[in-house]
Amino acid sequence: MTGGAAFDRVLGRADLVLFTLSAILTIDGLASSTSIGYAWFTCWAILLLLFFVPYGLIVAELGSTWTAEGGPYVWVHAGLGPRAASMTAWLYWINLVYWIPSLYLVFAATFDAIFLGSGSLRLQTAIAFALVWLTVLIGVVRLQISKWIPNVGALVKASIFLGLGLLGLASLVLGRQPANEFQLGALVPRWDGTIAYLPVLVFNVLGFELMSSAGDEMRNPQRDVPRAILLSGTAISLLYGLATLGILLAVPLESLSVVTGTWDALEVLGEAMGARWGVLALGIGFLYACVANIVTWSLGANRVAATAARDGFLPRFLGRLHPRFHTPHVVFLWMGIIASTLLVGNALLAGSTANVFWMLFKLQGVCFLLSYAGVFPAFVRLRYRAPSTERPYRVPGGMPAAWSLASLSWIFVMAGVVLFFAESPTSENPELEWWLLVAETALTLAVGWVLTRGARASE
Repeated sequence: MTGGAAFDRVLGRADLVLFTLSAILTIDGLASSTSIGYAWFTCWAILLLLFFVPYGLIVAELGSTWTAEGGPYVWVHAGLGPRAASMTAWLYWINLVYWIPSLYLVFAATFDAIFLGSGSLRLQTAIAFALVWLTVLIGVVRLQISKWIPNVGALVKASIFLGLGLLGLASLVLGRQPANEFQLGALVPRWDGTIAYLPVLVFNVLGFELMSSAGDEMRNPQRDVPRAILLSGTAISLLYGLATLGILLAVPLESLSVVTGTWDALEVLGEAMGARWGVLALGIGFLYACVANIVTWSLGANRVAATAARDGFLPRFLGRLHPRFHTPHVVFLWMGIIASTLLVGNALLAGSTANVFWMLFKLQGVCFLLSYAGVFPAFVRLRYRAPSTERPYRVPGGMPAAWSLASLSWIFVMAGVVLFFAESPTSENPELEWWLLVAETALTLAVGWVLTRGARASE
């Protein structure tokens, strides 16, 4: 299993840390997960202990041992074979295509709120459409250049998350009443009030494996992958907590928008602190971070799909590399075509930006979480199939720990899939939207089954 292509090794440890921060710190999911209220902190503590840490440890072992271009596709191929690997690559790629319209609608709605104030769904859709094709252009250029988009994006995101937290705490110290009153009882999750947002929490911490999609472009993955996961994971845990607290102190839950909620919080806190211009700068940074988020994932997910295509387990034309830049330009072009079609089609069907966001976000979330279904079983299987393979990092605790951590991670991911089918907070027609999500998911799996026939034929 080889991609048959030579790549320049341009990613050092700092690049990997910043790349991972840019991937996992999700701007679009921040406001929606905060809608849980102060119970977020309880849910977050449970998630860190039972999923985030086990998931990070597993990826540290896989990413430092099986280092070839393609990341999760390579791991599942080695552990479970080409059929499971090809479906992993398909879902990992198509979820990105589904996600692009929803996140760029967040960008467009926030841009409109800051600079235009039109509230026009058509205008916001046009802005998002233009950004889709900007992302395609960025993805085609050499990674040595395009890597700076996520690198800078990570620093910008960290500034925004820190800004939210510090502004919120400063306003509290200076006597401003919190927008949501804190009581100990508020820390207890309510099933009826949090079910729609629980899968978003899982979604918000996925992405450790993304850097390994460019494994052949890393300078020293054996050494750098585990350390990058440790450093970025620690920062992510703290930054999410600060940002969520800042939003809860600034915006009442009943008026928190899942689309513009992060900007709304920055604006409220900035006005309260007399730092309007500083907050405007953070707002512009927010817009850049939206673009950096998509660019980061497109640089990784498109390489996963292209590697599977070069192996013959997705249509081979998707694996073609640009003759000058050595980037998978064909798969980027198809990403742009499908994302643009989805963006326009959903905008015509929905009556508000918030509902378009949720319709696209839920479909993307289901496919994204399903793409991890083979990763955790592959980790356990590789312990049995390749026991003598040298592992620069090994999850401690032997096989009992390997089974336990993989099982926990798999259960969290599958639970997230199920919960994404719950009614969305902005639902206009819950029954129709449920059937639409079921149909879109089934169609996605059916198309993937057809496209990955090469993998089935090889078994």
